[in-house]
Amino acid sequence: MPPDGLANGLWIGEVPPVLQNLSWTEKMLISRVKHNICTVKVHVSGMSKMKANVVSHSLPMPKIYHALPPPRDDLDEVLAFMYIGPNVPTYKEFKRTPMLVRRNKVKEALEWLKLNHEDYADLDISYENLDAYPEDEPPVVVNYTMSMATNKDSEATAVNDTEEDEGVEDGDCPFVVHGLTGTYLEHLGKVRPYEITARAVEHFKSQGKALGIGQA
Repeated sequence: MPPDGLANGLWIGEVPPVLQNLSWTEKMLISRVKHNICTVKVHVSGMSKMKANVVSHSLPMPKIYHALPPPRDDLDEVLAFMYIGPNVPTYKEFKRTPMLVRRNKVKEALEWLKLNHEDYADLDISYENLDAYPEDEPPVVVNYTMSMATNKDSEATAVNDTEEDEGVEDGDCPFVVHGLTGTYLEHLGKVRPYEITARAVEHFKSQGKALGIGQA
């Protein structure tokens, strides 16, 4: 805890175990208000090192849900997934990304929130929607691009950095959240959500600038 966190009202206590260790996608499924559109890019280098980035930008109009998790089709409006690597991804690769959903974890989290969080007291938990989410693949379309290239960002690499690739060969891959701001977002606010997602994908492919915020 930060030294002055309690005095400044920034400490609300320990996170309950049922809400810990949720994947990025699982957190989206238990959120009542969708403020952002997210585009996740997982890049596996030719040396089999994996890393993930997430571009996040505001929705023109936040969406409030009275039932969670949302229908699976709704997730396509706020989440897109790009996978770049030498081979088509399988469950082994998906398991290392923040994209998979564990239905039991989502169920337990929503049931706890309904009982313990005032903003979830009137929530309807849709077990029918939950059963529609697969556990062995991402719940959205996987946009796959074959590549044997390095996954390093040349502009963000230090002169004395001699590592050929970034990321890890085993275990959960590290990921960084990016935010799109400025005139680019002002323009995006005038288009439909699916168009915003398409622009974000193009932003990734063109090595567009973004603000990186590390996630622990």
